Amino acid sequence: MRIPIWRIIGCLLLLAFCLWVYNRIEFVEETITGPFQGVAARNPLLAAGRLVEHYGATARYIPAYSKPPQSGATLIFTAPRYWFSPKQNEALLNWVKAEGGHLIVSPQHLQHRSKRAGPNETSRDPLLALLGISVKYLPAQGDKKPPSQTRELPDDLDEMPETLLDLLQQIGDSRLKARPVELSDGTRLKVSFDPRLRLEDLEEDSDWQISDPSTNARNRNDDGDYALGRVFGKGRVTVLANLGFIDNAAIGKDDHAALLVHLVSPAKGQDVWFVYGGNTPALWRWFIDHAWAVLIAAALLLITWLWMISRRFGPLLPARSVARRSIVEHVAASARYLWRSRQGESLYRTLCNDFYKQAYLRHPHWSRLSGQELNQQIILFVHEARISQLSGLTEDDIGHLLDTSHPRNESRFAADSHLLNILRNKL
Repeated sequence: MRIPIWRIIGCLLLLAFCLWVYNRIEFVEETITGPFQGVAARNPLLAAGRLVEHYGATARYIPAYSKPPQSGATLIFTAPRYWFSPKQNEALLNWVKAEGGHLIVSPQHLQHRSKRAGPNETSRDPLLALLGISVKYLPAQGDKKPPSQTRELPDDLDEMPETLLDLLQQIGDSRLKARPVELSDGTRLKVSFDPRLRLEDLEEDSDWQISDPSTNARNRNDDGDYALGRVFGKGRVTVLANLGFIDNAAIGKDDHAALLVHLVSPAKGQDVWFVYGGNTPALWRWFIDHAWAVLIAAALLLITWLWMISRRFGPLLPARSVARRSIVEHVAASARYLWRSRQGESLYRTLCNDFYKQAYLRHPHWSRLSGQELNQQIILFVHEARISQLSGLTEDDIGHLLDTSHPRNESRFAADSHLLNILRNKL
């Protein structure tokens, strides 16, 4: 069997085209990270918890902090602490001191900084103030001006971000990137710390710190460290410049996971609490802290209102009802008016028409009877219904009763109307 030459040529051309496409196209693999789904979308520290569970520890996620964990646990506090009262801060440190817990925190609100303040001015966290630790915000290499001149911080403390990391995210700082740091044992890691955020140990009793090996903060102008750790009673307190490196989006980058393992030292049976929720204070406390002027104004307004109504408290008594005539009197007066207006015949005709409508409705065959036959049927109905008031009436009396043209005086009109009403109601 011979193959046509044009088929061979076509196959060769197709093969040449495929080779050309293969050599021209470059295959590139790219990992695209989409938004977190499910539990990871609600819990920003889920990946960190999975990491400590890998070492046998038990991870607990606390969206709303209320009380410290049991003794010997590790508490990683990333949630806002601006609503903590002095007693709550003291209770947290007492838990570390008495129960042997390990507290890992980062600084919260910056205190008010004057626009004329120098670049090395410190700011203190209420909890860290009890530990004798303050936060420095320093100019980094390459900054032409100190931070107090390159950007203005809000004057109102309530408008400040919840953490220093939030502050850096808001001002769009490009220096929050991975940089080498040196641990106390000489291990070097690559972690995302900003060089302008440093911790200063005012009491100089920390036994562990993370410093920048390029600046050697301990020996150069005492600029501070990225992290400080100290023994506090039976437990430990570790303070880091920021804890943003342990969230779901960052823990897989650089050496963030290794630093978390170094800080926590997870082991089998160990409890690690991750507090991540943005809990808010009670409503009454929020009013006392932020709306005390409104509460005072409302109290004064209430006192003024009570004083104004002190002479009469409660609703007014209802007015006495005026004596009203009975409906029977109104009907009688209307009837007397119609009778004096010589409209008695028209009124009686209306009564007869109402009787006929009721009679034809109850006994439809009566509508086909003549006047005399209708009178007979009415007399028969009166005897069968045993109506005592009408038992003495004859056919002539019924005819007279239903005759609207017959003249009637006032007494006769009233008597006939009464009998006709009784007969209509008994149908």
